[in-house]
Amino acid sequence: MYTDILIPTGGSDHVKPAIRYGLSLARRYDATVHALHVIDSSPIERKLELTAIETDLETLTDTWYDAGDAATQEIATQASEQGLDAVTEIRRGIPAREIASYITDAGIDLVCMGTRGHTGLDRFLLGSVTARVVRTVDVPVLSVKSRPTEEMSDSELLEDFENILVPTDGSKQAQEAVKHALDLARTYEATLHVLYVVDRGAYASRPGWTWDELQQVLEQSGEKILENVRSQADADGVSTVTEIHHGVPHQSILDYCEQHSIDFVVLGTHGRSGLSRQLVGSVTERVLRSSDVPVLTVRGA
Repeated sequence: MYTDILIPTGGSDHVKPAIRYGLSLARRYDATVHALHVIDSSPIERKLELTAIETDLETLTDTWYDAGDAATQEIATQASEQGLDAVTEIRRGIPAREIASYITDAGIDLVCMGTRGHTGLDRFLLGSVTARVVRTVDVPVLSVKSRPTEEMSDSELLEDFENILVPTDGSKQAQEAVKHALDLARTYEATLHVLYVVDRGAYASRPGWTWDELQQVLEQSGEKILENVRSQADADGVSTVTEIHHGVPHQSILDYCEQHSIDFVVLGTHGRSGLSRQLVGSVTERVLRSSDVPVLTVRGA
């Protein structure tokens, strides 16, 4: 499923967990690892604009290039030690824009990016590089939160997945997420947990219905959706656990992760502009902000 995996890096420690998971995925899928460092030129260009100074940016200090080279070569070295092919590149420009451009140029089909823990991901959702990439690129993006080693589970330390969760509501984007989750579960020989949440918030959108009537319809719909995923999993030889919960979707997802030792979440997102449009308050945004485990966002067709 994944043949070319991109790991953008700035060389900071918060990227290290994303590197570990990116290399793990590359080993499992025999994929080529791409290490990309983008020198952010936007502050410089804005400053030059304000001061009306004409300067060739290429003549600026080589320190930035040296740092980028060290960061990308570190990933390439780790990849080589694990028998993986690696490609390194340094670009200059707007980071999210250059990452998106590289994805197209190199035929990338998965991006692994680090985030800075609980407060960092709050900032990331307000406009950092990871947020922009999640919002705009068409390929799946794995967001991995930086955490102290002592807080990590055995499966995380081994860059392994034992319990993968895919929440689903039967929508096209959720179906696309299920495809990736099934493939990951089969590849890692993990148990696939499939969760359907009966959202009481849906009651407001069904005038004329009583909550009991709507709840029954939603539960019946959930059973059909879960049965469909179970059938796909059985055909793929994947072990599954399926459950219907009642509550607020993002909180139910987070609670399920904690209660069932989930170590990887796969979430579907809406079309190209969907996550951007629904970023504030969306289920995906809330899970990304609060989840301690890696979250793979998959854009719907």
